[in-house]
Amino acid sequence: MDTETFGGEKKIWNSIAIPVLTIIIVTVGWRILNWLWITPRKKERMLKQQGFKGNSYTFMRLLFGDTKENSMVYAEALGKAINIHDEAVPRVMPFVHKTIEKYGKQSFMWVGPRPRVLIMDPELMKTVMTKHGNFVKNFKVTNNIVQTLVTGLLHDEGKVWSKNRGILNPVFHLEKLKQMIPAFQTVCDEIMSEWDELVSKDESHLMDVFPYLESLTSRVVSRTLFATDYAKDKKLYEVLKEMAFMARQTTKMVDLPGAKYLPTETNRRAKQIMSELRKTLNALIKERAKKIKAGQTVEDNFLHTLLGSELAQAHGISNMEDMFGQVKLFYFAGYESTANMLVWTLIMLSIHQDWQERARQEAFQVFGDRKPDYEGISQLKVIPMIFNEVLRLYPPVVELSRLVEEDTKLGEYTIPADTLLMLPLVILHRDPEYWGEDANEFNPGRFSEGVLKATKGRPAFFPFGWGPRVCIGQNYSLMEAKLVLANMLRRFSFELSPTYTHAPYVVFTVQPQYGAPLIVRKLK
Repeated sequence: MDTETFGGEKKIWNSIAIPVLTIIIVTVGWRILNWLWITPRKKERMLKQQGFKGNSYTFMRLLFGDTKENSMVYAEALGKAINIHDEAVPRVMPFVHKTIEKYGKQSFMWVGPRPRVLIMDPELMKTVMTKHGNFVKNFKVTNNIVQTLVTGLLHDEGKVWSKNRGILNPVFHLEKLKQMIPAFQTVCDEIMSEWDELVSKDESHLMDVFPYLESLTSRVVSRTLFATDYAKDKKLYEVLKEMAFMARQTTKMVDLPGAKYLPTETNRRAKQIMSELRKTLNALIKERAKKIKAGQTVEDNFLHTLLGSELAQAHGISNMEDMFGQVKLFYFAGYESTANMLVWTLIMLSIHQDWQERARQEAFQVFGDRKPDYEGISQLKVIPMIFNEVLRLYPPVVELSRLVEEDTKLGEYTIPADTLLMLPLVILHRDPEYWGEDANEFNPGRFSEGVLKATKGRPAFFPFGWGPRVCIGQNYSLMEAKLVLANMLRRFSFELSPTYTHAPYVVFTVQPQYGAPLIVRKLK
């Protein structure tokens, strides 16, 4: 080929390549500009036209939104303890609290270039929780650590969720829960025997009860849902707890595209944990499935229900990844919420001795010296009131989030596509408009005539969510907690230690940041 011909082809190639490359650069540039600036600004105008208020999306918030301010406010809040009677919201949701103070209840914040709109009206909150086809779970747009932790039913949507919920619902039916009561009691006896050794008959003992309660609820999950040995599962719970802490830390940061591939210490540790979990749980699943096929074991628990449906190919859990996700979720969610409910209950009863004594007298009156049974548990009145009040003040999950994938009507509002909605449950639960001037006070008596009477017929109490996707383990958790509390109050009394620091904070659920040091005494 002569030089002239080669040069001509080169010119032709350049005449084609340069315009094509220019088009690609302009197209990509336009899409980035649209994502980072034009679309967020359009959403902001649309929200403000409907009366929502919030920080303007300026160049200072480009890409990162309110992340920097959120992190600063959160760090400041965690650095200060509060009085036991103070409002907890400024500590557990400090940036949301600050936003409401500045802009009112009808406000929004920025998560990167995506607005997060506060929904504070209980009726609208019910709508969001009920119409899960319009308001989907937002885990697909959260950071990879949260996505890794939140799997199974908590993550499923649409037909997949319906099928999997249908598989697992029978595990938590009342008749099945009744059969779990002896296991609840056995584990509770194990923990109280440990306390008996620590607390001499005529003296008190100062102990942080929180680790014991976490151990108790973990043992219950291992025994009732999986029929496994807690001693072997202990490491599993520890890494799940670590993952939950990491997930909470990363929710205060914007998850940039490709961030999960960066070789950060958090990403490395998350991958290591997931590898450990996958190895342990997959071995458990395969071993148990093998025994079921061989007819060596037939047990009526969560894992066997899940495996039975899988092996029969009758339902929607059709691969190992789905199975792994379901098992991991119930190991995690099964113990954490109940442990937190119990620890806040003991803290509150240590402060409010009158309610502790009322609950103790009820436990003696209903059960006497016998072990708690279902008939007795169903007769309790004071203890359920106490748990309702604890769940009002310290709900396991302080807020629910949903994603609107296309422009969607919500009451009188039109929510723009690709917008997050936040339902701040803990703020609603402490709102004087619905609960009166003593909304931040511990007063189980408000539930003496039931939840509807306490809320004056308005939907303002959502500790386990609402609608068809209400927490599947709600009754499991409450029955376990009632039995445990009735047992403990008949054998021990509790007082708040002078070393106790009131510092509720959010890991994945609301927990006491510095534990729950209580003075424990045996009853004479």
